[in-house]
Amino acid sequence: MPYVAVNTSNAYDAANNTRYATQEEADARAREILSQFPAAQVFTAQVLKDYSAKVTVTAKDPAEPEPTPQDAEA
Repeated sequence: MPYVAVNTSNAYDAANNTRYATQEEADARAREILSQFPAAQVFTAQVLKDYSAKVTVTAKDPAEPEPTPQDAEA
C-alpha cells in the first residue's frame, strides 16, 4: 500500500499528494521537509483507500409562479 508524507504547516503543498511505495520513502521525505522547514508539522500515513465521487449539475428555466388571490384582485 502507498504512503504519503504530509506537511500540515502548508496544506497547499502539492507534494502532500505524492505517493511513496514504502514507509521508508515517506519517512525520508518527511525528514527532508523538516530539514528545509524546521518549524513544519509533518506526518506520514499509509493510504488505505482512495475515494471519489461524481457530481452532475443541471440547469433549466424556472417555472412561472402561480398567481396568488391578492395578485388576481390587483
